[in-house]
Amino acid sequence: MQKIHLFKWLLEVDVGRTREYYKQDQELCNCVDCKNYREAFTQMDPQITQLFNELGIEPTKPDLLSEFGEAKDGLHLYIGHYYLAASLIEGKYCLDSDWTSENTATLGNFTFGFAEADPSEKDDLTMPGLWLEFESKIPCLT
Repeated sequence: MQKIHLFKWLLEVDVGRTREYYKQDQELCNCVDCKNYREAFTQMDPQITQLFNELGIEPTKPDLLSEFGEAKDGLHLYIGHYYLAASLIEGKYCLDSDWTSENTATLGNFTFGFAEADPSEKDDLTMPGLWLEFESKIPCLT
């Protein structure tokens, strides 16, 4: 476990266990929106890619991903989350019903926060952790 200070939060992260989670055989959705998200992530701001790498998260494998259509600026709104083998030491949790500037941070076109992940929520979670909750506006590439 290592302590990582990230924007407004202090996390205790098991990067190795997080990486192992993403090495599991996970069925990827092949709908147009999910394919577009995976493709667009390869072109995200390098700081976002670095953040995911530091935490041990595989960005092409979100646990939940939803696309909410094209905005006036031509970008598509995506919302989802990623599992993280970690605990929150300092900082506020965010929830769908409580998404504020106090409990989220923005890096480029990627806004995120953390919520508790309970193993009973998903079959392949064996230990408690965090969800990295996010919303992002990305171009349509596919």
